[in-house]
Amino acid sequence: MRRNNWLGLLILIGRLAVAGVFLTAALPKIQDPASFTESVQAYQLISPISAAWVALVLPWMELVIGLGLLTRPLRRSSGCVILLLLGLFIALHLSAWTRGLDLECGCFGRADSTQPTSYLALILRNSALLLTICCIVIHDFKQATRAKFSK
Repeated sequence: MRRNNWLGLLILIGRLAVAGVFLTAALPKIQDPASFTESVQAYQLISPISAAWVALVLPWMELVIGLGLLTRPLRRSSGCVILLLLGLFIALHLSAWTRGLDLECGCFGRADSTQPTSYLALILRNSALLLTICCIVIHDFKQATRAKFSK
C-alpha cells in the first residue's frame, strides 16, 4: 500500500475515534442535564446559572461537531472547534488538579463516584485526542489547499 493510502486510513481511523468520543460524551449529558450541571458547578469557576447554560449547550455542541467531523462540508470547522474544546478541557482539568478538587470530570455524564478522579489520565486522554485532531485538521487543510490550487 502506498504512503498516501496509509495516511488516509490513519486519518479516517482518527476521525472516527474522535467523532465517536464526542458523540459518546454528548448523549448521556443530553439525557441528564441536571447531573451534568452539578459536574460543571463542581469546577467552581462559573456561577450556577452559567453552569446550567453550559450544561444545556455543551452536549449539543459536542453532538453537532462530532457529526460535523464526519461530514465533508463541516470537517474543518468541526475539527477546529474540537481542537479548541480539548485545549479548554485540558486547562480545566489542570486547574481542578492544582486546586486540589476531588470531582467527577463529567466528561461522559455521571461517572462511577466510587472511583477517585485521575487527573493525569484525563489530561493524557485529552492530550492524545488533541494530537489526533491536530493531525486531522492539518491534513484537511492541506487537502483543501491542494484542491484549491489544482483547479
